[in-house]
Amino acid sequence: MAVGQLYMGKQQQKLKEREAQAYTDAADRRQAAMTFEVAEAQRQKELMYSRALLVAGAQTGDTSDAGIQTLLADLNAEGDYRILSTIWVGQTEAEGLRFRAEAARREGNAAKDASRVSALTSAMSAYVGMGGKDAALFGRFGQKAKMERGLDAAKAAHKTVGEVWDEDKQQWVKAGGLGGLRLPSYSFAVN
Repeated sequence: MAVGQLYMGKQQQKLKEREAQAYTDAADRRQAAMTFEVAEAQRQKELMYSRALLVAGAQTGDTSDAGIQTLLADLNAEGDYRILSTIWVGQTEAEGLRFRAEAARREGNAAKDASRVSALTSAMSAYVGMGGKDAALFGRFGQKAKMERGLDAAKAAHKTVGEVWDEDKQQWVKAGGLGGLRLPSYSFAVN
């Protein structure tokens, strides 16, 4: 069962790693597409500028007029704005895809870690269920707890048969009232 849980965790991690790789590839494609979009925005800017310059020259014959120069400067600024906004949109979308890739990787690692914890918990439960609670894994604290549980159980058993634990003598003594009935007594040394 524990091996199956480990296997499932590893498979989930692999699945999330493939998902992360797909997001990373999509981010790279988005940046490549952005490069073409920026080139197209640059071409549109130059086309718009040259068209405006052509129309202004055809109508007035003079393109050095202050009004025409202001109009051409505005067209250049608008073209630059479009280029920069195209870059920003492409970078933001690629960054979002990379963020999703990182989140997928973290999910995969978390699934793998969770499967390890689950496998360890299952193994420990099986170990304890098979009577392994007194083993060296639990050290001296497990042994001490067993002795305390045994002493408590013995106290409860003796209480029902008419003996009590004498703390001063560290042994069982007859409580009386049983008419001389002799039952086996057990003594425990308490540290």
